[in-house]
Amino acid sequence: MAAGSGFAGAVGRARSGRRLGVFLLIYLLLTVAIGWRLVTVQVVSADEYRAAAEQQATREVTLPAERGAIYDRAGDPLAISVPASTVYANPRLLARAEIDPTYVAADLEPLLDADLDALMERLTRDSGFVYLGRQLPRAVGEQVGAMRLPGIGVVEEPRRRYPAGPLAAQVVGFAGLDGEGLSGLEVALEAELAGEPGLLRQERAPGGVEISASPRQVEPSVPGRDVVLTLDRPIQDAAERLLAEAVDEHDAIGASAVVLDVETGEILAMASQPGYDPAAIGEATAYERRNRAVTDVFEPGSVNKAITVAAAIEEGVVDPGETFEVPTSITIGGKPFSDASHRAAGPLTVEEIMAQSSNVGTIQIAQRLEEAQLLEHLRAFGLGTPSGADFPGESGGIVPHLEHWYATTKPTVAIGHGVSGTLLQTAGVFQTIANDGVRVEPRVVRGSVEDGALVAAAETPRHDVLSPSTAAAVRDLLVAAVEDGTGEAAAVPGYRVAGKTGTAQKPSTTSRGYEPGAYIATFGGFAPAEEPSVAIAVMVDEPQGDFYGGVVAAPLFAELMDAALARRRVTPSDATGRDPVPASEEPRETGETPPAGEAVEGLVAPPADDGD
Repeated sequence: MAAGSGFAGAVGRARSGRRLGVFLLIYLLLTVAIGWRLVTVQVVSADEYRAAAEQQATREVTLPAERGAIYDRAGDPLAISVPASTVYANPRLLARAEIDPTYVAADLEPLLDADLDALMERLTRDSGFVYLGRQLPRAVGEQVGAMRLPGIGVVEEPRRRYPAGPLAAQVVGFAGLDGEGLSGLEVALEAELAGEPGLLRQERAPGGVEISASPRQVEPSVPGRDVVLTLDRPIQDAAERLLAEAVDEHDAIGASAVVLDVETGEILAMASQPGYDPAAIGEATAYERRNRAVTDVFEPGSVNKAITVAAAIEEGVVDPGETFEVPTSITIGGKPFSDASHRAAGPLTVEEIMAQSSNVGTIQIAQRLEEAQLLEHLRAFGLGTPSGADFPGESGGIVPHLEHWYATTKPTVAIGHGVSGTLLQTAGVFQTIANDGVRVEPRVVRGSVEDGALVAAAETPRHDVLSPSTAAAVRDLLVAAVEDGTGEAAAVPGYRVAGKTGTAQKPSTTSRGYEPGAYIATFGGFAPAEEPSVAIAVMVDEPQGDFYGGVVAAPLFAELMDAALARRRVTPSDATGRDPVPASEEPRETGETPPAGEAVEGLVAPPADDGD
């Protein structure tokens, strides 16, 4: 018995030892597993888990940067940003907190002036963030915040406003709700205007409710830079008014104008009618929104004769005082060319060819040029490539490559057909002739604002196109075209005006050839001829009735030139032929670009908050 009991006890002790060993092994394995898990969580994947924890416990809201303002050359605002409130919601928080969104929507509907069904749809989405109202008046945001509705937040967000309304709208363009430029200079100057967004971080409870006592971490946004344009508001206003009158008078589909400072190439005005109001951008058509002075191309017609004659004089193949025996028509490559006006064959001087806008005489002049020479001068005047002003959507026009020139190309191009350009390029042609043959690439940005002072933009490139003597000779020819030729309606009392008419049929958009009855009337020129200050090009798109440039575009040019010269207080060519400028029309500044760092009135104080 004793022996059996001893054996049984030994077996029991052995079993107990094995169980203990198993338990110890399991304990050891669990300890290792837990240790490894701790190492994984706290060391190997620490950053990952920390980020997940922060994401669950932290709410981040992007703080939009205040967009830089856009001013005209005198410091008056064309585009500004004003404080506004944006209301948002966290629908998932509402669902987790078992809050009936019907009551929340009912409270917000009158404040947000929103549709109740639309609010309900947003408040019941499976999302952690939805907008309920963007860029609302600040008073609305304050009222919503005071209600302390669960899951509803308010953040300040700048709203873009255009104090000048439709003035220069196609040039300035517009920005969207998210503060990004969508057209015009708002797009072209995005890098300067946009600034850098900031970030707001705040802790929240597991259910998503914000912990009001927790500290807020704010990375402030960096405002964009203010930009000053070269546009002169009174000249821009005159251009838009006169264009609108021309469209009505001639029942045209549109009209455009460009005004350049001859010496600097600064764009003093660029306008197209009909235009649009940025406050009602959704109602505007694509035609009304386009800055058509740079996006739309057309055949210049007889305006191009200024380039043809200038090229011939510069190349030494024609003398400005030379006389040609000009027939009533001429046939080249099997194609007849004739003049628009009925006249008898006979001698015409180069001046008379220009003044009478003779197609045949111009073609005779062009025949003395090599094709490559004419092409070179077209390109030297800026045709075929964008102007350098960097406008969004700007076209460089169409100039055929030399390998595509045929027997009829040179005479066709010489009188302004078979080649196309923008109105800005057309204005640049006359700026070049007026500026002793030096083409200055146009610019619309005068500078940027730093600490309330204007930092002038770099000067734009200059290109020698004609010798001063050739430019002077062509200026005299263009004066004759106004004083004794087809451009008589472009005369401005008291000033010697130089310029050229142009009339061209519009190419068909559906087939080869031209659109029946669809014409573009143009006029380009400058004044005063003896010391040019301003170059202007105007065009009227599809005028009805009389469609010639001398009838439709020349009077428009004269009125706009008169306004521009008065605004800039340019001394008349004949001091007895013009009344002095009234004191009320005296410009706020001289039109010259100030040196870097010079303060400009109107730029120091920020735009006032109108409270809306």
